[in-house]
Amino acid sequence: MAEHRSAAMAGKPVVTIKLASTSDELMQCFALRAAVFMGEQACPYWEEFDGNDYAASHIIMYVDGEPAGSMRLRWFQSFCKFERCVVLKRYRGLGVHHAINSWCKDFARRKGFTKVYLHLQKRHMAMMEKEGFRRVDERVFKFSDHEYYAVYCELPPAADAVCLSTEPMIMNRPEDGLDVEGILEKSAVRGATNPHAPHAARVTN
Repeated sequence: MAEHRSAAMAGKPVVTIKLASTSDELMQCFALRAAVFMGEQACPYWEEFDGNDYAASHIIMYVDGEPAGSMRLRWFQSFCKFERCVVLKRYRGLGVHHAINSWCKDFARRKGFTKVYLHLQKRHMAMMEKEGFRRVDERVFKFSDHEYYAVYCELPPAADAVCLSTEPMIMNRPEDGLDVEGILEKSAVRGATNPHAPHAARVTN
């Protein structure tokens, strides 16, 4: 799953989506969430930053090079949970939330997941139904001053999903760069020098 970059066409914005893989990109995700959830929706800090951030994958979206949206993904046995999806107010209306949803679905599929689950504010239900989501059951539950449904969608299995028979070195690559040779593959040119062994016992291929 590589970085996605849309083509600039007829004045449309360029949208770039990637896994947040540096501390700076992670801080951008946190800043976006603070602006939307804490700034716009008055969510208390301890409810927004809930202790799950370091057990999750974070996706960052740029519009014309500016941080514009983010999503948090958590991984469970049979599904990927979409969380904390935000788009800054000035970028809404461009349809860019569809782009980050689509990217995250493909990311989950490549990791072998065939279901996406999320907690959806009731006011967004009609929008997400268009993307294939439906309610898990009839429950309505509340947290952080909003009412929610539990919803999910099915994902078609990916032919190239990571599995036990995947080439071992592919498993070492960055998770959103599984199609690109990784740094550990480049290290193979050194052979197996067995640097942990006494010097006389080292073997160079």
